[in-house]
Amino acid sequence: MYAIWKLCWSNLKNKKIQNSFMAIIILLSTLLLSTAVLVMNNTSRVYENMHAMVHGAHQILQLENGLHDPKQVHEWWAGQQGVTASDMMRYRYLSSMSHAGEEIPNVNLFMMDTPSGPFPVDKLLFVQGGERPAPEPGTAWIPTSLAYSNDIGIGDPIEFKTDKETFQLQVAAVVVDISYCSPFATSGRIWMNGQDYNIHMSSLPGNDKYMTGLRFEDYSQNRAYWEGFEKYLGTPYLESVKDFESISSYYMIANQVISFIMIFLAAVMIFVALYTLGFTISDAILSSYKTIGIIKSVGLSSRKVISAYVTQYTLLAFLAVIPGILLSYFFSSQIVSSSMAYLNTGTADRNVQFSAIAIWVGLAVIAVIFLSALLFSYKARRVEPAQAIRYGMSEKDSSRKSVRGSTWRKKLLRLGSLPTEMIIGLRGVTKNIRGSALIILISALSTSVLVFGFLFVYSISSIHGTIAKWGYDSADLSVRIDNPAKLTYKQLQEEVLSDQRVKNYSRFGDANAVVPINKELAAKIEQDTMGILLTVAEGNYDEIGYENVKGRNPMNDHEISIGVNIAKNLNMDVGDSLEIYIEGEKHTLTVTGIYQAIANMSYTGRITADVVRKVNPDFGEAMNTTFINLQDGVSIDEFVNKLHHKYGSAIWTASQASLVNEVFSQAVTVLILPMSVMALLFIVITFVIIYSICRINMKTESRTYGIYKSIGMTSRQIRMSVTAGILVVSAIGALVGAPLGLIGLPPLLNFILADYGIVEVPLIMNRGGIAAMIPLSILAACLGSWFASRSVTTTSPRILTIE
Repeated sequence: MYAIWKLCWSNLKNKKIQNSFMAIIILLSTLLLSTAVLVMNNTSRVYENMHAMVHGAHQILQLENGLHDPKQVHEWWAGQQGVTASDMMRYRYLSSMSHAGEEIPNVNLFMMDTPSGPFPVDKLLFVQGGERPAPEPGTAWIPTSLAYSNDIGIGDPIEFKTDKETFQLQVAAVVVDISYCSPFATSGRIWMNGQDYNIHMSSLPGNDKYMTGLRFEDYSQNRAYWEGFEKYLGTPYLESVKDFESISSYYMIANQVISFIMIFLAAVMIFVALYTLGFTISDAILSSYKTIGIIKSVGLSSRKVISAYVTQYTLLAFLAVIPGILLSYFFSSQIVSSSMAYLNTGTADRNVQFSAIAIWVGLAVIAVIFLSALLFSYKARRVEPAQAIRYGMSEKDSSRKSVRGSTWRKKLLRLGSLPTEMIIGLRGVTKNIRGSALIILISALSTSVLVFGFLFVYSISSIHGTIAKWGYDSADLSVRIDNPAKLTYKQLQEEVLSDQRVKNYSRFGDANAVVPINKELAAKIEQDTMGILLTVAEGNYDEIGYENVKGRNPMNDHEISIGVNIAKNLNMDVGDSLEIYIEGEKHTLTVTGIYQAIANMSYTGRITADVVRKVNPDFGEAMNTTFINLQDGVSIDEFVNKLHHKYGSAIWTASQASLVNEVFSQAVTVLILPMSVMALLFIVITFVIIYSICRINMKTESRTYGIYKSIGMTSRQIRMSVTAGILVVSAIGALVGAPLGLIGLPPLLNFILADYGIVEVPLIMNRGGIAAMIPLSILAACLGSWFASRSVTTTSPRILTIE
């Protein structure tokens, strides 16, 4: 054992830089893998702990169309054992909220008549402001999603516009409302005093809407409850239901994407580490061939020589894995804190917690390194003492070397037109085939990661260019009538929409629908009905920019386009017939298209207004949003300003760019840090590995470089020749890696986001940015070789020649 440890310690001490860089590669691999695991575990833990603490709803029933008696519905659910139901809360919708004189775009507000607390389901956590049973008159509680993103604090006045008036409430508290304060959400619940609700909301035209939250002791049994509920009703439940998967999806999606990419890249990095390990051990055996032969000749067995290498790299892995796991807590904490910011109460536990899985990840990395070192060091068994002492290598390799040398001399004669430094550099990289192959591999992987990372982040930050492919419209601007008493839709048509600057327009609304599911499918997806949100258009979907991944948009009253998850769960395709209840009436519609949408996880549909008007001829009154496209060259901002000047508070307008930024700005913030760190890690890995390869090669070829120096070449010329060779090889790798990053890695995103409703992630090709990523790995490679060749400058030609 002492002999094994002595050999191991000698290898560690004599090759400090090489061993240090090997440890760095293992550390970074562990860092990525452990971070990904911790992010996934703690994202779920933080959300689920918070959800349990506030008795979060598993399902939220919204009764908006008068199809069921709210009292009857509430009484049934409240009487079920194993189910906790909130009060049946009444509310109205508003879509206009202003703070500090500026209107907050793209919000869908549930103006709630706050029941007296404490809430049995979806308990509110007070982040700012004192906790009370209900808001005082003239005040309101707002969710963290609205407060944090718009810098709203306690005491701030906020304004709301209705069809009749503009009224003001003072913010008395900022609360975590777990079902309605997720990232990327455009809706939120404004909790009002009952007196204020009666004054400002109940007096509006139309009827109150109702909402109740349900929490199950065992959520997996919810289908059995629903079977009993619909049997009690005597009909399918025809109003909308927001389920747990939909409630939690926006909390999870960003971190799921980040974690999956991290795991993939960590696997790639570990593969590179193992390849590098094999290269390093093989080189160590070759460079110490004579020493191993002498050691074996004095009686040390092959098993003990192998054990020395295995011990060396297992010890390195152990020393590298520990800081890798510790650093992963820091990075995962940053990612989780950023994505879960809206759940931050200042006292709730959002810190990344220790996970045994992270330890198992570290042990798995150590085990893989151990087995790989054992496999690669097995070559030491083939060292024959006599041949090792005589040739410094096997007799077979010695004869190959002499033949190879004459072959390369002949080939180099064909490169006479190239500069001397380039010939020497190419000779070096072609002589060291395995090292050059590793350089090509790492340059290709590094470039692919850099290109893919840039492509992904740029596509999200520039999502307004592909917004139609995410399930939204791509119209130039949206106009909403907030005061029909001052401006009717007919007046808007005559005074605005007939303007020559307007290219086309369509009016939109929405409706709730229910799809009954046959018994065979119901058993498979564990639900008897599927609630979906319908977009209803009075106009042309295509003109406003709605797209499908298959088929086309609906054009008449017997057609529908459906989201990809509806099509997937119901096994439907273009041309199939779909039975659907819209506002309580059964329709049979033909599926004309299938589209992807991030909103509602693609459990949505598109129909024309004529479908709803078969049942409700007055449906047009609920369609208060109009999407407008302007003629080419018309300034959107100027057009909007003139509308504001002419109509004031009677209308609300917003450009498409501002609406998109409001929804997706946080996605960019959450993604930039981890993607930047991963790109930086791969640049570091490129530098480290190529430095290590060149350092090994410099030592192996020291005699050759000594000869070059003795015939008049300067240290700078030798270093330039080494770097030139690496430049050519890394450029080949970069050219291979660029298309891999553009074509090979994006399907990973499709796989991750498919369950969230995106089956073809829309990416924007920025040629300039992509081109800027390609040289980074080449630059890292060249710097690695340049620094590795620095030893030439401090060594005399005589010593190099002797070596």
